[in-house]
Amino acid sequence: MYRKKKVAAYCRVSTDLSDQIHSLTAQRQFFEEYINQREDWELIDVYYDEGITGTSTAHRDGFNKMITDCERGMIDTVLTKEVSRFARNTIDTLTYTRKLSQLGINVIFMSDGIDTDDKDGELRLSIMASLAQEESRKISERVKWGIRRSMKNGVVFGNGKLLGYTIKEGKLILVPEEAEIVRRKFHEYVYEDKGMSSIAKGLNEDGFRTTFGGLFRQDSIGHILNNPKYCGDLLQWRTHSTDFLTKHRVRTSEEDSTESSLIALENTHEGIISRELFEKAEEIREKRSQLRNERSHHSNTHWFSGKVFCGKCGSRFTNSNKSGDYYQMHCSNRQTYGKDIRYEPNGKQYGCDMKNMSEKVFVACMKYVLGYIDTQRDEIIATLKNDIDTIQRDNIVIDIEPLLAEIEKLGKKKEKAIDLMLEGLITKDDLRNQTTKYESEIGELQKKIYESKNIGDINRRQLETVKGHIATLKSMTFDLDNTDMFKELLEMIVAQDEGVMDI
Repeated sequence: MYRKKKVAAYCRVSTDLSDQIHSLTAQRQFFEEYINQREDWELIDVYYDEGITGTSTAHRDGFNKMITDCERGMIDTVLTKEVSRFARNTIDTLTYTRKLSQLGINVIFMSDGIDTDDKDGELRLSIMASLAQEESRKISERVKWGIRRSMKNGVVFGNGKLLGYTIKEGKLILVPEEAEIVRRKFHEYVYEDKGMSSIAKGLNEDGFRTTFGGLFRQDSIGHILNNPKYCGDLLQWRTHSTDFLTKHRVRTSEEDSTESSLIALENTHEGIISRELFEKAEEIREKRSQLRNERSHHSNTHWFSGKVFCGKCGSRFTNSNKSGDYYQMHCSNRQTYGKDIRYEPNGKQYGCDMKNMSEKVFVACMKYVLGYIDTQRDEIIATLKNDIDTIQRDNIVIDIEPLLAEIEKLGKKKEKAIDLMLEGLITKDDLRNQTTKYESEIGELQKKIYESKNIGDINRRQLETVKGHIATLKSMTFDLDNTDMFKELLEMIVAQDEGVMDI
């Protein structure tokens, strides 16, 4: 019985400008008319992407949907205008055309006169794909040069989400009501000696929000205090792409070449604060950073440092000055954002109503736990030895060689099925059904191998851990007034409400 060839087309434009969108509409219309005028062809769909670069297929939804439909057997032939519309990445071009060829699907590049069914199709395609990739590199370099030249002329690039300013035609325009918030931050930091967390807490309590509508945090305050735009200067090209294909970006450093160096300009726009105030804030920030670094060398001085967590919100507990012989402990979330609980749209909690606690409570709990271990030492060791017997009894070794051999057999069956389809002895539907069956069986075998290896590794680790616990218990000498022992043995304390502790 005669069957029409199922044909699809793919088109893409790299920007979402109006003239490019018009071009995309024209391309889609052309392909629809071109395919429909052939009596032996059936139009499946015209797949498209707009405002998407061709250097990678990772974020091209239309292209990826077309590939999925090809894998489902819905398409026999793919039409596209030219190699550069299909991909500007040589590897992607060859990978996908070969993948489609294995499925019995040819790709026709109309402007380039290439059909992957032709004997020399792949050779010609490799040449054209390499040319397209090189053209993409040249375009990337020209765009980069143009952006850097504009930046050197004082044009501002960014998404416009800068507190205190809006960007209009490449210029920073001051927003008076937001500028007052910026001035307040610098004033509190420099003249009131407040920390970033304290400044954020005060702004949040007074109802102020970031340009994204969220709560201020310590890091967002730091970004503002470190931004020279607020004193009228521009510092741009702080990050740059190292690969035009992957678009991987790195932070620009002084060692980077002239083509990737930082672009710094002074007095390009109206500043919100004076240069003197900005430099004073920078000086204070450096001094505080130095003090933090010095303190970090002693950050593990206390036995509880970094090991106590809030049972209500999960934040770490921090300590303040001593009250008598013991420190006062606080939930850091409450210290920063107050006791009133608020939630961001993403579900993150700000604020906590956990009460402050004395270190004395934690010390009492540690003494109780260690005292119990000391008196019940023999019973605990006996229980651990029983655990060793259980682990060794359950450690059943599975021979995975037969499983690997079976996987290899199924792989050969898949290859054989593809050959049969290419020779016309089975249909594409038969190939798809057989391939699905083989892949399912291979997946089950791989799962068994993974579980076997995983169980063995877990049992070995458990055995080593239990033996280590027994050795520690036998050699341990308890001194319940020695907080160095607390520090050595303690992994984590979760402080619950009403003085209850999970240790």
